[in-house]
Amino acid sequence: MAPQTKASPAPAPKSKGFTPKPPRPVEERLPRLYRSLSDQVDEGYFENAVKTCKKILNLDAASETAFQTLLFLYLQIDEYPAALKLIEDSKKTHPFERAYCLYRLHRESEALAALEGLEEEGKKVEHLRAQIYYRMGEWEKTQEIYESLLDEVDAHSPEHPDILANIAATSKRHEFDSRDYRSHLANVGSSSQVQVPAAEIESYVPSLPTGWATAGGLAATVEKKTAAVKAPGEKLERSKPKHKLPKGAVAGKPVAEDRLSYINAQSKKKGAKESMGTGFTQGSTAQSSGGGGGTKNKKGKKK
Repeated sequence: MAPQTKASPAPAPKSKGFTPKPPRPVEERLPRLYRSLSDQVDEGYFENAVKTCKKILNLDAASETAFQTLLFLYLQIDEYPAALKLIEDSKKTHPFERAYCLYRLHRESEALAALEGLEEEGKKVEHLRAQIYYRMGEWEKTQEIYESLLDEVDAHSPEHPDILANIAATSKRHEFDSRDYRSHLANVGSSSQVQVPAAEIESYVPSLPTGWATAGGLAATVEKKTAAVKAPGEKLERSKPKHKLPKGAVAGKPVAEDRLSYINAQSKKKGAKESMGTGFTQGSTAQSSGGGGGTKNKKGKKK
């Protein structure tokens, strides 16, 4: 009789592989992205809005709305290199935005050349041109532009005091460069006996106009950066210790342990037991008198 063979177990069913869901169509994704972009801009989440704009442009590279919004966001978060690269990589010109980015990047000559290519002139263009001239030290051209803008602005307009402040600042800088302030400094440092009062010298130094050091300006920025950067090794001192210090201890000074006084103090307590100078033991140190045999004058069990 032939030996019986065991039947081999049936193979386990193969597990189905993971199949990712197909991406949603562009016509369905774009409206959701635009709604998210609108909410992010309204709530001030500009960093997230930048990412959403890039997603929209990946799906629809010709979206003018996403492009303009991304450019606006870059300017809002002071990402001028990224804004300039966005303009230069696109086929759109945007000369004013390009000139503004160049101005903020301290490339004044290029910014002025970019403004020359503008077909339409307006107040924003004149303001930017005046700022470029001011930074380049062209005081007369700067003052000429601001005076022209002042003639076009109503006296009750909120723009009127700003233009007046800019005119005053330009005039002060022009006087500072044109008057003999440097010669006064040279006379003070020379070996001549001519003494110039310090108050007279300081009178030539132009002061900043009112409103230049407002919240969010240079003063606030310097204050925030100064508060954020601390000297190395500087530590905050505790006004009070975390735990109550024992009697006689002083914060910041090492405490010398006196074990003998601790033992003597504890030995005066009721029921305290002392060992041979080693503190307290876990049990009594008295000799035990047991019922075991072998000791003198003690009865034990008879052997």
